[in-house]
Amino acid sequence: MVRGVHFFGGGPEDSVLVLDWPGPTPGCTPELPLRSPSFPRPASRTALAVCLALLAVPARASALEPGLGDCLPPRSVVALLPLADRTDGVWTAWTGESPAILVERLLADSLVKSQHREVLRLDVPARSHMTMPPARPIDDDVALRSARHSPAEIVVTGSVDAFTHEEQHEPGRMARWGGAPDSRSRVRVSVTLRILDPRDGTVILETTAIRDRSGRSVATVARPEPQDSTLVRALGEVIGDLSRTLGQGLEGRWKARVLSEHGGLCTLDAGAARGVFAGERLDVWRPGIQILDEDLARLGEDVWVGSVVITTVQGRVRARARLADGEVRPGDVLRPCSQATAPSLSLRRQ
Repeated sequence: MVRGVHFFGGGPEDSVLVLDWPGPTPGCTPELPLRSPSFPRPASRTALAVCLALLAVPARASALEPGLGDCLPPRSVVALLPLADRTDGVWTAWTGESPAILVERLLADSLVKSQHREVLRLDVPARSHMTMPPARPIDDDVALRSARHSPAEIVVTGSVDAFTHEEQHEPGRMARWGGAPDSRSRVRVSVTLRILDPRDGTVILETTAIRDRSGRSVATVARPEPQDSTLVRALGEVIGDLSRTLGQGLEGRWKARVLSEHGGLCTLDAGAARGVFAGERLDVWRPGIQILDEDLARLGEDVWVGSVVITTVQGRVRARARLADGEVRPGDVLRPCSQATAPSLSLRRQ
């Protein structure tokens, strides 16, 4: 058995493609031994000039340049159902607003503004006349039925499990002159989200974000407000964690395929319903090529071969794109582009 090894460069880590050859057939005359190595004659001035000219020509761009589209995630649709309020009820009694409603509103704003998603605020038909959030998380089958006819890529349910704001009063520096006492705030925020795939009903992931924070502030007899710096910091961190997790879950599952290609123009099997928009850049990955590292360990079967830019969106399920870098052909897989320079090989271990 003879194993031929081809090295691929293009990133900090080099990988190899291994091809197996069974070797000579038993009983056959083997190939002649290799000759002693010989060194080529010095290149002529003309050949040297041609080589220098080729070196002066920039190779295929590894860093993306202006005009090659926007490296933004698809504007996928997220169906957000009411979050359950599983807190002790103190915040609701003190402020008049359930923390579940506050968290749901802030999460929707974060998904729209920072993740560029479209959010559908859905409700369960049986709760259409209710203003207070449910006491327990909405069941998966109920949530999926509510989003059945929507264009949502994912369905999000969950609960606010803890939302506490406690204050401890201490004598302030100006207490002897009648000044207000100092106050130490202690905040705890815990939110759990459950992300469902509306196509097959599977659970994509379930995640919980928890923050415990404390800080000093000026004591007041007024009711606590979300503008409290300690509460704002804890709540902002929780919302940020959940928003990023949802975005990563969407981008990790999102993919489209190239249906046809001619002259650098291709047709995709994804359109407005998948969040595709004109000017978006997508990475092109080619499946079916086994990639091995220097220790002959299997790394993956997808190779990055280029990128395309969406030119027109043709309805809900089709779009046209032009080649921006590398190459593309029918059957290639398209995924959201990476902000970093795309590697020439997929090094993701499976």
